[in-house]
Amino acid sequence: MELKEYLKEKEISSAKFSKKIDVLEATVLKWRYANVIPRKNDMHKIYKHTDGLVTPNDFYGISQ
Repeated sequence: MELKEYLKEKEISSAKFSKKIDVLEATVLKWRYANVIPRKNDMHKIYKHTDGLVTPNDFYGISQ
């Protein structure tokens, strides 16, 4: 599941998610809309805080 889909489905704003994983809101917006791939440590935070629903493969467009 893409990050933007996850946030929409769970009704979580970029601002709220950014605070949850301790990054700037602008960074979350880049991941969400500009196809910027998170760094390894941020990817881990995303995976953890989305209960594994958003994976590194989702940012690379790799289907399972």
